[in-house]
Amino acid sequence: MERGGLAAFSPRAGRGMREFFQGFTLIYGPPGSGKTSLALHAAAQMGERVLYVGFYETAEKVREKAAGLGLDPSKFVVLDYVSISEVDLLLAGVVDQYVKASPDVVILDGINALPQSREAASSLYRLFRGPVIAIGEEQIGGSHFAYMADTLLEVAQFFHRGARYRRLRVVKTRLGPSPGAEFYFTISRRGVRVIKKWSQSDLGDKTVAVPSGRRVAFSEEVAKSLGEHMPGVRRPGLLYNSRVAVYLCDHPKCLRLAAAYLCDYLDNVKVGVISTVRLIGLLARHFGCEVEEVVLPASALSEDYPLEEAVEKIRGAPVVSLYGLEEVLTVYGPERVAYILDFIQSALPGVALLATFKGVEPTPELLKAFNTVWRYYPDRAVVVKSALGWPVHELKIVEEGGKFVFK
Repeated sequence: MERGGLAAFSPRAGRGMREFFQGFTLIYGPPGSGKTSLALHAAAQMGERVLYVGFYETAEKVREKAAGLGLDPSKFVVLDYVSISEVDLLLAGVVDQYVKASPDVVILDGINALPQSREAASSLYRLFRGPVIAIGEEQIGGSHFAYMADTLLEVAQFFHRGARYRRLRVVKTRLGPSPGAEFYFTISRRGVRVIKKWSQSDLGDKTVAVPSGRRVAFSEEVAKSLGEHMPGVRRPGLLYNSRVAVYLCDHPKCLRLAAAYLCDYLDNVKVGVISTVRLIGLLARHFGCEVEEVVLPASALSEDYPLEEAVEKIRGAPVVSLYGLEEVLTVYGPERVAYILDFIQSALPGVALLATFKGVEPTPELLKAFNTVWRYYPDRAVVVKSALGWPVHELKIVEEGGKFVFK
């Protein structure tokens, strides 16, 4: 029997999650891990009419959950079978309602309540035409339902160093991502967003921002060397979907240099700024530019909702600058830093990230999260890593004529 599927999540749900829900999909995991939210959101993207059959949740709770995800309640026909224990009567009722509703997608929430037999699994598999999303608890992962399913997805919620993560793992699939593939996802009133892991292979060749050079300039010798290596380029900018990290020394001059560079980008393009402390904006005013910062203390970045709110405020900016990530690194570790970067670029596809760390070392784990890495000292700048093959690896920094000059 041919079944439909989800060609892609909506842009708001995240990129790269294609053909996840094919045929009969079984999602399983512990209570509170996000199974029902994931199913409701996916089903709403797959069709205009969804039949929800619940064996554990009441209809009222399901409608509240759908509304909390920003979904249109009129899309859902909700059947509540919480109080019915007779299986034959239950299935007969489901069939009748299925025929009446003629849904595009069916959600079966709580299939642990059904007989865990091969016959029951086979009957349920053949009962519906079109895509079906079944939801069960952890133990269903080894059941006849799991064996019959076209796609098997495991979800989990866990905390690491005080930060929350929701994870989606592909256990089995016939047409979707390779088994074993893992993704993080978020749940909010804007729906479900799947977070795509960034790879340097995603780096585009389109330049989204070039600094003006009014406050930070290259000497003629450096510009000539750069031009010989990359013809036509005298001042490199930020590429589409790129990530640049700048590690600052503790000297005030290093932070002033970062602020000057930020102002140079702001001369030519809108830059969204997220900081853990309200500092970079104050320094930027010294160089004659106004920075609108979204300030989030490091403690707020253990959860997704504050980060999502910050992203909404800077939506439309082709460049996002992050300041104070050393606090996140110290409290939550490099995993959370990488998660935040992935989160932003999944929510704002193609955006270039400029991340700043102060007083910490660029560890190998952090280096692989960026395509370009700089270190600023009071008297020099060092290119630690460059996807462009930077021709000069160490440049002197001097202040001349009211600007920083890289020589």
